[in-house]
Amino acid sequence: MGVPGPRPWPVIGDFFGQMIRGFWAPDYQVQMMRQYGEVYGVFSGSNPVLMVSDPEMLREIFVKQFHKFSRRNPESMTLRTTPQGRYLINLSGEDWKNVRTTLTPAFSSGKLKLMLEQLNRCANILAEKVGESAKTGKPFKARELTGGFTMDAIASTAFGTEIDSQGNPEDPFVIHGKQGLKFDFKNPVVWLFICFPKIMKPILEAINWDFFPKKSYKFFESVFDQLMAMRHHGGIERVDFMQLMANAHKEKEEDKEDMGEVKVQGQRKALTKADVVSNGILFFLAGYDTTSLTMAYTMYNLALNQEAQDNVIREVDDVMEGKDDIDNEALGQLTYLEMCIMETLRLYPPGANVMTRCCVEDAVVNGLSIPKGMTILVPIQGIHYDPERWPEPKKFIPERFTKEEREKRNPFHWLPFGAGPRNCIGMRLAMMEAKIGLAKVFMKYRILPCAETQVPLKIKKHEVFPAAEDGVMLKATPRDKSEN
Repeated sequence: MGVPGPRPWPVIGDFFGQMIRGFWAPDYQVQMMRQYGEVYGVFSGSNPVLMVSDPEMLREIFVKQFHKFSRRNPESMTLRTTPQGRYLINLSGEDWKNVRTTLTPAFSSGKLKLMLEQLNRCANILAEKVGESAKTGKPFKARELTGGFTMDAIASTAFGTEIDSQGNPEDPFVIHGKQGLKFDFKNPVVWLFICFPKIMKPILEAINWDFFPKKSYKFFESVFDQLMAMRHHGGIERVDFMQLMANAHKEKEEDKEDMGEVKVQGQRKALTKADVVSNGILFFLAGYDTTSLTMAYTMYNLALNQEAQDNVIREVDDVMEGKDDIDNEALGQLTYLEMCIMETLRLYPPGANVMTRCCVEDAVVNGLSIPKGMTILVPIQGIHYDPERWPEPKKFIPERFTKEEREKRNPFHWLPFGAGPRNCIGMRLAMMEAKIGLAKVFMKYRILPCAETQVPLKIKKHEVFPAAEDGVMLKATPRDKSEN
């Protein structure tokens, strides 16, 4: 293709470099962009990958020529096992369109509005847990508390299950959910698959080897079975993600066909049981770490930037005057809090390693010929830390996200939720969760750094999501109401 890039090792490509750097490497990505430009090539194992950070090329790939880049990954890098093979992010073509179209209404404004009561209830528990720390004066682990909130919120809004993950850590939902989150990047099977996909893919598919534990899959499958049983016996339908998918799952009780195949209802393909359960699991995997980390890091940033926290507290007090719960109107008025969350997403983009596309037919993008089968990877960390796009990129500056600044900036300079038709389907729910949870905390408490607070944060390199090595340690104090 004639693009520059680092010299790869035979067969294994940049294997050793990836092992050393891990997933979190913003400085390295900025360095590579400076050295090779906004378009360069690398090898992931034996697979060529085109690294693209040029905003106009990204617009072409993700939006204008989406039909030529509609897959996330090449088929050779996609395991057709259960549940992974039926995840929305791993589907393509008409199969992807059908499932995406079915799931999209779950995140409409009307459906999200109906989830406000559930989210407020979960946020009240979060505020109580922060309050326990404020009473004792002891530091708290922000990620543990926000993780509890997110776990409770997902259980309620996605699975129609009420849990208290903080008060009852032995709840089966909590146990199986956390088991599913334990992805080991250093697992030899993972690296053999990356380096030798054509050999490993048929082997792993033959034994149905999946990244998600089988026992946990069976548990979530049982949750679906219970929901379907309630529906068939005239139970009350809840407002949740699984219920919406269950409504799209048209199989009748007497239909004993193989659940692994997509069934045709007239001209429309109904969701199979595997579709419903697998994407319920994906909802959990994609929504837990991303939102809980973003909330914890927003608390951290505001603890270290008290002037910004003052602005948040003033805004929360003004918007929530005379209110106990956050309604749809209040959500729209919490603009400065939203700016703080967006700046946190720039600094710690949770999905920075999954923004990929595969070219499904030969294409020409801004004069560059891209062959069918080529993988495109966007170095989001490099883009978010590029000083030419973001002056003083390591500083927390919420004002970067005022309406005026956002209108001036190229939208492809901020990509925590991806872009185009395959962007994050749950981004509005994620922002709503974060705003409600954080607003409930700041209604009553001020968040402060403590002796155990790590400055700057050291991020674990080998985890898919940017978790802090020593956790996010903070302390809370009851607010003096006179301060507003």
